[in-house]
Amino acid sequence: MNRFFVLALLIGCTPARFAYTPASNLPVNPKPDNCKFEVLTAPSGKDAEELGFLEYYNGGEPKTVDKFKEAVRKQVCGAGGDAVVAVANEKGELTKGTVIRYAKLTEPVAPVPGAGAGTGSGSGSAKK
Repeated sequence: MNRFFVLALLIGCTPARFAYTPASNLPVNPKPDNCKFEVLTAPSGKDAEELGFLEYYNGGEPKTVDKFKEAVRKQVCGAGGDAVVAVANEKGELTKGTVIRYAKLTEPVAPVPGAGAGTGSGSGSAKK
């Protein structure tokens, strides 16, 4: 009986662990293990690319966003993620997530002066 109690206590104290599965075979641009990232509970609406998926497999299931963030930090940063969209099960435990990277907006390219001004030379229209 005491062995069962000790085993149950140890399982309850085990940190939550998540398996990470990449969404593609593209190269990864990892960030430092202590990188900053957001935990979302719904898609943000920003343009983003799915980098991979997290699924709980061991330890105590996180019930708060902070505990979930602690549990998945290494995987999210290692994948180069900017955020993770957490998914709760029917008990309210955060057991799944999608790691995302926000689309980088590029600055508009300034037109080259005089290019495409339509001066008539080289316009492709010939008079007969």
